[in-house]
Amino acid sequence: MKKILQGLLLSISVTASAAWADATDDLSDLLKPLEAISGNFKQTLIDERGEVTQKSNGSFSVQRPGKLRWKTGEPYPQLLVTNNKTLWLYDPDLEQVTVRPVDARIKDTPALLLGGKVEEIRGSFNVSQKEGVYHLTPKNPSAPFKAMEIRFAKNGLPSAMTVRDGMGQTTEIQFSGMKANPKLSASIFDFKPPAGTDIIKDE
Repeated sequence: MKKILQGLLLSISVTASAAWADATDDLSDLLKPLEAISGNFKQTLIDERGEVTQKSNGSFSVQRPGKLRWKTGEPYPQLLVTNNKTLWLYDPDLEQVTVRPVDARIKDTPALLLGGKVEEIRGSFNVSQKEGVYHLTPKNPSAPFKAMEIRFAKNGLPSAMTVRDGMGQTTEIQFSGMKANPKLSASIFDFKPPAGTDIIKDE
């Protein structure tokens, strides 16, 4: 009986590993052709009680490896820019920008999954897939989120993301106007603070 149970557990483990591998390969195959993406988004923040606490919209551009420009509009305008070495988070209402180096923790953020190195997905996430929805959980326990789902449209471009953090909050993002491999200027992934902006360096 003990050998039977051991064999069953091994079989389950191998099956689960194979399923993760297949899902990771499928997700990688979808992302590989996308060297750059641009589009618009609508973002909804839901608290642990299931109540909507904030809605916003904006535009974004990502380009491999690790370049991102994420601009959020009203009611809380913000601009996040990274060139894969430095990250700027600019708050025009406060007239301040936080500057920090890009580290492994920042590279685990959901937005950068779209513009990160595809070959690093396997090492960073456990991936499963059900009914066309890819479920990702970070292998790094200090990652800034606990779980993520990503959906793709029939044209192969991401259509939505759902992110759950350790505080029980859920962020739902709907994409629109998506463009695959647009020509993006390198200058949009750098940031020069406007005159009078307070600069906060977070090392």
